[in-house]
Amino acid sequence: MRKLIISCMALAMLVACSNSKGNNARKEERTTVETKVPEGKENPTMTFLHQKEPTNTVGLPVLDMKKEYPKKTIALQDIADVEYIVLESHEDGLVGHQDIIMTDSFIITMREMEDVVFFRRDGSFSHYFSRKGGSGEEYSRFADLCVDPLLREVYIHDWQRHKLQVYTYEGEYKRTLRVKAEGYTWGKIHCLSKDTRSLLMEDLMNVNNKVEKHTNPRPYYMLSVTDGTVSRLPLTIKKRIGNSVSYYDKEADKFITISTSISPISNINGGLIFADFALDTIYQYKDKHFVPIAKKENWMKENGTPWLVAPDAVTEDFFMWTAVEKDFNKTILPTRTFLQNRHTGKCIQVKLTDRNITAEGYPFRAPMTANCHILPDNTVLQYYRSYELLALYEGGKLQGELKEIASKLDVEDNPVIMLAKFK
Repeated sequence: MRKLIISCMALAMLVACSNSKGNNARKEERTTVETKVPEGKENPTMTFLHQKEPTNTVGLPVLDMKKEYPKKTIALQDIADVEYIVLESHEDGLVGHQDIIMTDSFIITMREMEDVVFFRRDGSFSHYFSRKGGSGEEYSRFADLCVDPLLREVYIHDWQRHKLQVYTYEGEYKRTLRVKAEGYTWGKIHCLSKDTRSLLMEDLMNVNNKVEKHTNPRPYYMLSVTDGTVSRLPLTIKKRIGNSVSYYDKEADKFITISTSISPISNINGGLIFADFALDTIYQYKDKHFVPIAKKENWMKENGTPWLVAPDAVTEDFFMWTAVEKDFNKTILPTRTFLQNRHTGKCIQVKLTDRNITAEGYPFRAPMTANCHILPDNTVLQYYRSYELLALYEGGKLQGELKEIASKLDVEDNPVIMLAKFK
């Protein structure tokens, strides 16, 4: 059985999209101007994001997908401290474009669903390990990777054998936990919850089928990383919506899966956030309770196509939302990004840029943070592929530190990480 996986990271562009086309879209692009804030002057975007006046009297902040919010182009350098990390292109550490986990000491990722690769915090290669095999202390293949920085443990989900293998950072086997629970068939293991010392299990059985079938109405479970105890979370979803679609193509005689990279679960600032695509309310899981933190409205279009909405960043003062239209009939999935003040409820639709890239319309990819990565608090991430940076460099479209980095790259090198910590 072969699968074709088309990632939203390559398809969806983090731009201020709308349903406008043709001349209207071109006009909007011309009138959206990025302005640099002079030193010593007030930054209106920072004022907007951190305003404390409680003008929102309706309770939770609401993101309305039908509403036309003001549009603005913002350089990340105006609202965040930007750092570039060059991942060393060691022969044992060529990882390509993968999800990463960033701790105080390491940047941890996977290679070909077989190896666990460690870079030091400055991007230099540290080591890797592989325990692929058929013994009880090995895994066949993995898709999900989590770590505990305090215990220096690595958790690998062997979905083919329905088990979780636990190793040290050096790859020494520690224990095996069985991924088994009432109503659970198969699915994904999400990031570590610091509050409960558990991993989150999400049952994905039939969720992404093109033909509607029964799905698990209570699909979320907590799996203890110490003794393997599983508890089912009290969150009920009657009709689930996935981030992919799978079907059998009779003419091609193969199964096809088309996928986005946006996820309903985020690990932001050390806590789990549930933005299940079929629910109107976004929750934070705190002290073993679901706490509402925001709502979304009009996310289902009149033609039955949903907007998949999830937070890309959550700070004390604001949300950064990513919304992807789940319409796989389109070559490029419409994607929107919003910044919303948590105190006032005010919202703007934004196009984010890097001031060191002068190419007009260079696409940031969504999501930028905890939908795919585990990052330091109040931080977002963007991958720059080496061949893309080289093309920009040769075209004279880079400046500053990024230009200097690109001048030393080879086309097959590891990507460069852009890390932005909100001010």
